[in-house]
Amino acid sequence: MAKRWDLRHLDVCSVDPIGCKDIDDALHCITLPNGNYEVGVHIADVTHFVKAGAEIDREAARRCTTVYMVDRRTDMLPCLLTETLCSLVSDIDRMAFSVIWEIDSKTLQKISTRFGKSCIRSRAALNYYKA
Repeated sequence: MAKRWDLRHLDVCSVDPIGCKDIDDALHCITLPNGNYEVGVHIADVTHFVKAGAEIDREAARRCTTVYMVDRRTDMLPCLLTETLCSLVSDIDRMAFSVIWEIDSKTLQKISTRFGKSCIRSRAALNYYKA
């Protein structure tokens, strides 16, 4: 935690299809005191559990992506990681990689960008209809 941004105070939420178990991204948007917007995207940080060059990392690199078929899927990483340890479920502290932009509220132009490892606590895991 010492090397991560503590973003657990933010109202972060995810938006995924109904029944999604591997919630790998979430977002937040707030109005800053200067009137601009802060928009953040938070991606589950698998590197917290999978070290570069480890066998599981090499296998994930060989697979390259999760393949979705009509009746099944072939995961890039084990479900223990994607659905349990890393999934950005509600009300649980999770390690993430975050990108945060400040956006001018009048021109909608990007003013600044920062990115880094973080700890978030999602407030809600929304589906498309609830969002």
